[in-house]
Amino acid sequence: MSWRRSPVRFEDLAGKRVVIWGAGREGRAAHAELAGRGVPSTIVVTGSGTPPEGVLGGDAAWAALTEADAIVKSPGIPHTSPEYVALSEKGAAITSLTDLWLSENRDKVIAVTGTKGKSTTSALVQHILRGTGHTAELAGNIGIPVGPRVGDDVDCAVTEISSYQAAELSASPRVAVLTSLYPEHLPWHGGYDRYVADKLNLLAHGPETIVLPAHTGELAERARGIAGDARIVVPADLGIRVTDDELAWEGAGSVALADIALVGSHNLANAALALAAVDAYAPGLDRAAALAAVADFSPLAHRLEVVPSTDGRTWIDDSLATAPQAVAAALTSVSAPRLALVMGGAERDLPFDALIDALAGRDDVTVVCTGPAGSRFARDAEGRVPRLRTAAGFRDALEVARTVTGAGDTILLSPGAPSFDEFTDYEARAAAFRQAASDSTPH
Repeated sequence: MSWRRSPVRFEDLAGKRVVIWGAGREGRAAHAELAGRGVPSTIVVTGSGTPPEGVLGGDAAWAALTEADAIVKSPGIPHTSPEYVALSEKGAAITSLTDLWLSENRDKVIAVTGTKGKSTTSALVQHILRGTGHTAELAGNIGIPVGPRVGDDVDCAVTEISSYQAAELSASPRVAVLTSLYPEHLPWHGGYDRYVADKLNLLAHGPETIVLPAHTGELAERARGIAGDARIVVPADLGIRVTDDELAWEGAGSVALADIALVGSHNLANAALALAAVDAYAPGLDRAAALAAVADFSPLAHRLEVVPSTDGRTWIDDSLATAPQAVAAALTSVSAPRLALVMGGAERDLPFDALIDALAGRDDVTVVCTGPAGSRFARDAEGRVPRLRTAAGFRDALEVARTVTGAGDTILLSPGAPSFDEFTDYEARAAAFRQAASDSTPH
């Protein structure tokens, strides 16, 4: 079935019964945004849990949803949920805060999506804009809901868009950036084809420019199929070249990976996309200043971030690597005599083939598996990955990682799976990892 429906705009909500579906960060932000526009709304949650104070749940929530003139849905509610399917079949007017805001601000938006790399690329776009004399705010899936302060009185609103958010869109940004594409969040979307369609919905409503990593491959092929009249740009078109250890821009200079805080050549590719996006958004860009901004960029937390430790090992927090392909990319970015890879977590049945291939023959890497996803990885990788250990939980996995490494070695948390088997979110998992690093003693 199709999830698409007629667009809903802020001005359409005046005098209507508006229900906000979801009481998380974006749901609360939507409630505040509508209140500031003089539009009252009711927040509801569905499911068996106890609703927060001031929020409707149970039968009252469902009644409010079925009687609403418009529903502002939070990103975490799956399109495959029975409630969503029922409301969609009923013809309910369903929108989101991101879509309402983007429809009003699209001309000043660079939006970034992709299976992985979107957070770092979004932060790089903002940093490069500011480094070249522009005002820019950062919002979206990066943890800052869009709203009145994002887009007002700035040259550009840089917005990270998840597949959940992209699925609801009826407007595209002026510049859209796609970083990568491979399976993730499949239960939420209802399969890979639906995931791709929802992700690429960011491009389906008239962007001016689309920035891609290359003109070939699945991502480019699928993007061209819905790009319409949009101009498609890749970094190489602008003379931007990336090698394993350097990013160079013809006529402007180069930046060496060894001289910047970003870890891994894949982040040079993210930087190239960010440069191309800013160049498309702000023609006449000072390219030398843009490269200098890349050189002094500080990485985001939980993305190949070296954390303080006390045992002579290097501890690297890559807790946001929740897809197997992201772990494979992390492995190419880390060099150490011996490496303990702590992986696993909640199960969502993504294939591990790419990660197993990346680990085949790696005698320097011990994979410490935890959680349901880790158990399946250990079964799938048996006989194909040289060094496998299975732990009884996350804490035990860190102890095992210590036993197989010593001073000068590296412990890498790059789980390839969500955290919900043991933790409330990836930040809680990262906090446990950091605590272990700081409490460690030399072995």
